[in-house]
Amino acid sequence: MGYDFRLAKNNEIDTIFSLYKKRIQWMDKSGIQQWNMTNYLEVYPISYYADRQRLGELYVLSKEDVVIGAVVLIQSDECWPQMADSTAYYVHNLVTELSVKGAGKIILSEVEKMAISKGIQFLRLDCAVDNKFLNEYYESIGYKMVGCCKEGAYIGNKREKELH
Repeated sequence: MGYDFRLAKNNEIDTIFSLYKKRIQWMDKSGIQQWNMTNYLEVYPISYYADRQRLGELYVLSKEDVVIGAVVLIQSDECWPQMADSTAYYVHNLVTELSVKGAGKIILSEVEKMAISKGIQFLRLDCAVDNKFLNEYYESIGYKMVGCCKEGAYIGNKREKELH
């Protein structure tokens, strides 16, 4: 059975939020300083995901009805004011189940297909400036560096991928 990429259901919010908690615990154990150093769960509490779900902006990747990843997609972002004249999906809060390798790549691929089908010109996201692995990964799959952003303790590289 394959993967299913779809809008999140209200009864999945707790499961989705637990993915973020697990990922932060993994970051602590792995010595990665990112969400675990920026009060992520306070900035993005469970109510944030419930709001995104109600607005139709929270998506999940599931396999056999088990949620294995989530992402928030919005169509405008105040951190990208100079880019407001083009259509884009802004990719936020991308998280995957630790045990499912490649789930993030599947989510980004599904987001790209959906965006192309809706005539969206760009996918935009940011990642921590000091996460070498993630920056190299995004570069390798076509996300070009277009600037930086800062929010509280977080400093990120803004990246975009033009869709054809």
